[in-house]
Amino acid sequence: MSLTRTADINPDQVMTFVYAPFEVEPGVTSIYVLQEYSLKGNNSLDLGIFDERGYKVMGSDNGTDGFRGWSGGFRNNFTISPAGGVTTPSYIGGPISPGTWNVVLGPYVVLPQGIDWKLTLTFGYNAVEDYYQYAYADIFRQLDSGQMGRRYEDDEYFWLRGDFHMHTIYSDGRYTPEQQIGNALNRTLDFIFFSEHNTYSGNAAMGAFQDIAGNLLIGRAIEVTTRHGHWQALGTEREQIIEWRYDPGSQPGYPDAAYQVHRSGGLVSVNHPYASCSRCDWGFDDWDHNDAIEVWNGATEANLNQKAIDKWHSLLVSGQRVTAIGGSDSHHPPSLNGLPTTVVKSRALSQSEILSAVKKGHTYIVEGPGMEIGFTVSTNRGHTYDMGDKISQSDARGTFVHFASQRFDGSRACFMTDRGYFRNETIRSRKDIRFPLPRGGMKFVRVEVRNSTDGLLGLSNPVYVAS
Repeated sequence: MSLTRTADINPDQVMTFVYAPFEVEPGVTSIYVLQEYSLKGNNSLDLGIFDERGYKVMGSDNGTDGFRGWSGGFRNNFTISPAGGVTTPSYIGGPISPGTWNVVLGPYVVLPQGIDWKLTLTFGYNAVEDYYQYAYADIFRQLDSGQMGRRYEDDEYFWLRGDFHMHTIYSDGRYTPEQQIGNALNRTLDFIFFSEHNTYSGNAAMGAFQDIAGNLLIGRAIEVTTRHGHWQALGTEREQIIEWRYDPGSQPGYPDAAYQVHRSGGLVSVNHPYASCSRCDWGFDDWDHNDAIEVWNGATEANLNQKAIDKWHSLLVSGQRVTAIGGSDSHHPPSLNGLPTTVVKSRALSQSEILSAVKKGHTYIVEGPGMEIGFTVSTNRGHTYDMGDKISQSDARGTFVHFASQRFDGSRACFMTDRGYFRNETIRSRKDIRFPLPRGGMKFVRVEVRNSTDGLLGLSNPVYVAS
């Protein structure tokens, strides 16, 4: 059985969401949706669906249970079914209950002529024998011998290497999960976060690949893709969806969505805030609800990443403690995950401990495999402060900066405080850099590693100084 829905979208409806209701009868076991619209390639119309439970916009104290998938502009058709292996990636398999469902259409670009759209909905009634099952990856893994060898100064912390931002066929990527996992293993990563756009369908399937992942931790995330910028919800709960249908100033809006992440123990990071793709850059005048900023995005031009670094630095100068992280944003060949690599000082190979390390600023970023940074401030009193730590007032005098690295020979270590760069030094093989920290009431000190053309190779988070 099939039915069609048609209507027009006017130019003044651009950047809104249009809901097309349809009825599902008892006995339906699959729904196939085909979207067609006028002047495709010039007009742009996103696609998703909510089931009979509704599509109410989530606030800080309420959720919506009706979400069943979102593919944006990447797909023009999809299937939902409780049967195993039938539901389209980006969509949520499971029961087909009778009632009023809604296809959601997102006019992203609308020409003056408007958009004429048509939906063809086909219902299946075949008996279901093999049911869809969620398969969540284990968010705690035991450290192997190689990872144990990266113990931090013989205490309970370990340096773990990972990538907080990548995609697969479960949203708009071309890589399969197996391929992205293989890429991560080849690049000796310890953890990865798949962050599909506005859907948890990938999170709900990654456990099926645990055997090939071995000791690689696969964390849960969603790239919250709004009309005014993208942000990362890291450490989401199972089956958690994060709201994306709001504008700056909307009630509920971005602060409410960020609260939903925080109340479940997760972390909020602004993605590629100055990216050149349409509506990917950060359009919310809000830097207060994020824990981190993706200052180094592998798919973004170097000059635009530098703008993100400059913004992060300005927030540090203003007194805001926000962590810099990186993400490859890998979608398809030839892009690879782990470029850049974010390295965290974590107590364990677990989602919660890795995110805790990021919140504390116990993190640095390097261009790729094998590169390492050690950056600390030590005192005559025998105390050592790492990235993210704050030097106490009693230790503020008689302090020394200590920098060590691997695979940066011939590059420059560029040291800076809230007052700007104050020292550049060439990195020599097997020779650490150590010098007294200048006096003068600074707020923090951090280091960047740059090549001869000023290209960024590495970046530490700050060591803070108590006022």
